[in-house]
Amino acid sequence: MLPETSLSVCRKNIFACVVLLTLILIVYSNTFHASWHFDDVNNILKNRPLHLSGLGLTEIKKTFTAHWSGTGKLYRPVACLSFALNYYLGGTEVAGYHWVNILIHILSSIFLYLFVYHTLNLPLLKGRYGSNSYFIALLSATLWAVNPVQTQSVTYIVQRMTSMAGMFSIMAIYFYLKGRISSGNPKKLIHYLACGGSGLLALGSKETALMLPMVILLYDLFLIQGVTKRSLKRYSLFFLMAVVVCLGFALVLEGPSILDPQWIAAGYWNKGFTLWQRLLTGPRIILFYISLLLYPMPDRLCLEHGITLSTGLFTPVSTLISILTLGLILSLAVAVAKKRPLISFCIIFFFMNHLVEASVFPLELIFEHRNYLPSMLFFVPIAILFSAGISYFAERRPLRWLITGFMVLLIVGWGNATFLRNGVWYSDETLWLDCAEKYPQLARPRHNLGVYYGNRGMPEKAVSEYLAALSRQNPNNLRFRNWTYFNLGAIHEKLGRDDKALFYYDQALKHQPAFPPTRVQRGIIFMSRGKYPEARSEFERVLESDPEHASAHGNLGFLYLLTGQTRKAITAFTIAVSKDPGNPGVMRHLGLAFYLLGERQKAFIHFKKALARDNEDPFALLNLAILYSEGGMGQRAEDTMDRFFAAFRGNPVKLGRFINTLKRGPGTRDALGPWRKKALGLVAQACAERSREYGDLSGICGLKKGGQASGPVRLDDTP
Repeated sequence: MLPETSLSVCRKNIFACVVLLTLILIVYSNTFHASWHFDDVNNILKNRPLHLSGLGLTEIKKTFTAHWSGTGKLYRPVACLSFALNYYLGGTEVAGYHWVNILIHILSSIFLYLFVYHTLNLPLLKGRYGSNSYFIALLSATLWAVNPVQTQSVTYIVQRMTSMAGMFSIMAIYFYLKGRISSGNPKKLIHYLACGGSGLLALGSKETALMLPMVILLYDLFLIQGVTKRSLKRYSLFFLMAVVVCLGFALVLEGPSILDPQWIAAGYWNKGFTLWQRLLTGPRIILFYISLLLYPMPDRLCLEHGITLSTGLFTPVSTLISILTLGLILSLAVAVAKKRPLISFCIIFFFMNHLVEASVFPLELIFEHRNYLPSMLFFVPIAILFSAGISYFAERRPLRWLITGFMVLLIVGWGNATFLRNGVWYSDETLWLDCAEKYPQLARPRHNLGVYYGNRGMPEKAVSEYLAALSRQNPNNLRFRNWTYFNLGAIHEKLGRDDKALFYYDQALKHQPAFPPTRVQRGIIFMSRGKYPEARSEFERVLESDPEHASAHGNLGFLYLLTGQTRKAITAFTIAVSKDPGNPGVMRHLGLAFYLLGERQKAFIHFKKALARDNEDPFALLNLAILYSEGGMGQRAEDTMDRFFAAFRGNPVKLGRFINTLKRGPGTRDALGPWRKKALGLVAQACAERSREYGDLSGICGLKKGGQASGPVRLDDTP
């Protein structure tokens, strides 16, 4: 081991960057095909403002308010823009998103190394740490970078919000440091501007960066000025200003309601814990985070952790012990601030950056990704211990090599644990099975396994998981049971078990009476049974509480079609299209309404618009083929039917289900009867022409006397 002074700064930095780059690429090399998970769906996959089709200013501005719930307020614009650019370049292919996440982690690690290295060479610290600053900086950055706890911030795509906030935060502090130690006004100005820009980008990535002004001020006090009575007195006004700046940023990001105690209290109405219980449980969670960072084995890591709530200081008794332990740690940090300012600052940095997500706000109790920014300086004291041990035993080679070997094994072990942990993120099934195995008492893993199996055509397995979820607890969201009942109803409805579907929808309404999707699905079942007044009542109840609900308008429009009120149907469909312009089904139904009125040109336009939104929509293709056929454009009709069959990709089972959907529609007394007869006839003729693949389906498209479809198609579930 050569003295650090024998290495040039350039060689040090290049080697450090290569080490961090190589290690991170190795331990995250198995993540590029890890699928979408959990919050990825609403925040990215279903978040249409992020689905850029061009790079115009208007489209980009939409990404700045792309909250998944459609609130329209500013929402993490920097992170959302990065997702939008990912979508523009690669759609929903996950590899591109993972590359960006890993690049963010690499940059975070490099800037962390640079920050620690330059901090250790400050005048206040150089005498104690300067000779080993390179070793300490690189080791602490490496331990942080390969720690398995970071997988939730790196491999979980949507948590790019967290990792971007961490990256820009450490960049902001680094540029502030460079500004403070730079000589000459131009350099200082450039670094301070870079600090301000990085800070704004951090705040634009996630609100966890809100404490950044306070962190920078404490950094200056502890490690540049030094903690003395004089400096504390001089900095008191700056502390007040930093608090005001933090509150100002909070108001910009969240609005005035963030200062309203009633708004905070209202956020707990659907939680399984109170504000007081959250505050009592918080210290135990922080200590659990510390234990995870020190012993981050894969069997201890999980997307969702089950933790016993603290309901009092002695229930459980670990509550008081945790509060006293954290109080002791913070007291020691303050007590040694003058003699050991670096250790003191690292401790305060950890707790301060946990403050936003571990305070009064009605967030879920525990997530591993919340440690990404707070843990950045966590390993600096550990690296100092390694450095001190190697130096102390400089003359005792066996002990020196023992410490060095342990350090190497620690890096290799944590890197391997990170690699293994990443494997759990491969699919929703592997992720939620992992959660269910580690915390069998929790409902959400079982519920999400039900979602996974339901989406992959395994309804009975999905039903089993949903029923298991109902027998378990979900402390983070009391309304979650409503979703489980709703999904059970949806599966039974899809399987044609309408009575069971209605039973589960009724159970869902007991937990959340105003839940619009439940009302809409009940209305659809009533509509399919010819109970039009009951169906209309359900749709109208939704619109009373939510006049903007597109699905309620669309289904009400279809109800008007069934009852021969075609003009009213067009009005309802037009409203639905204005609320949900990307929905091909509503656009197709609007075209069908114009077709039934004999306005074929308008019908043609809307069928084409539906196909522009989904070029494989079989209903829109069939409608278009009917128009071409009736208009004497036989070749275009044939070409469109070729596209129709291509949508089923040679799968007769899938086509059979489509025919079933046509055949089990409302009776022939309504306005759709003649259209269904034409549609089934066209499909039957096309199947006959393709007898090699679909000949068996031709006969079952036939119609009985009066235009009523014959019985349902009976097909095996396997292609």
